[in-house]
Amino acid sequence: MKPKKKNNWLLSFSISCFLFSGCGYQLVGTGNTLPPHLKTIYISVFKNTSSQPEIHRELTSAVLRSFISDGRLKVARKDNADLIMDATLNYYKLRNVSFGSQDLVSNIIIELGVQLKVTDQVKNKIFMEKQLQTQWDYKSTSDIATTERARLEAVDLAFQDLGRRLVSLLVDQF
Repeated sequence: MKPKKKNNWLLSFSISCFLFSGCGYQLVGTGNTLPPHLKTIYISVFKNTSSQPEIHRELTSAVLRSFISDGRLKVARKDNADLIMDATLNYYKLRNVSFGSQDLVSNIIIELGVQLKVTDQVKNKIFMEKQLQTQWDYKSTSDIATTERARLEAVDLAFQDLGRRLVSLLVDQF
């Protein structure tokens, strides 16, 4: 009988160790590599020096939505923020990349460039300065309205991509 009780205790102990031990993995998007004093960010309306007027406001909105949905760095007013993000949409280009049988453009790539500057307001120094670029493609058709809708959707997707990349760049630092 005694050996059986000893085996039960050993089995219970082994199962407990297995259940309560951590394996070192964590969910992506739950931690960050920011210094502890950085908890909030202010995102100013992006400036626009690109060839496409008025799209900088949509880009700013997409970046704001990315930070709000991520939640690890809270969006705040400028006077209450630990970080201040200033950015300029400085490049916008449409590039024709393929043509159909009638020599009509069939695929177009949108290229965007953003100059980013993030200032640590707590320590009064530049936290990050970078030039970011992204591109997104869309299909062109002989119907102008359909092509324009595709272009607008591609611009929106490129803005969302830049927003996610900015969150990752600042919060995860990669």
